[in-house]
Amino acid sequence: MKKTTVYEDREKKRAERIDRHTVACPHCGAPVLDHMTKCPHCGGELTPVGYQPLSDKKIKKIRWITYSIGAVVTVVIIVLLILYR
Repeated sequence: MKKTTVYEDREKKRAERIDRHTVACPHCGAPVLDHMTKCPHCGGELTPVGYQPLSDKKIKKIRWITYSIGAVVTVVIIVLLILYR
């Protein structure tokens, strides 16, 4: 039984992780990573696995939350500046 080195084990695990995230290009059949938007072999457009664009409702909600947090932080900073003058 051949003993493997740490580097061989690490490379084997890396290859297994990459294989898990590889899919075939629908245009040319070449293996590509599942997060790619364009095939590096044929240039065909790809839809990433699990990708769903954000809806307008979700974008508005995120924007509202971000602006609210920014307003609260601004008010806190102004109050602290006034108190510790």
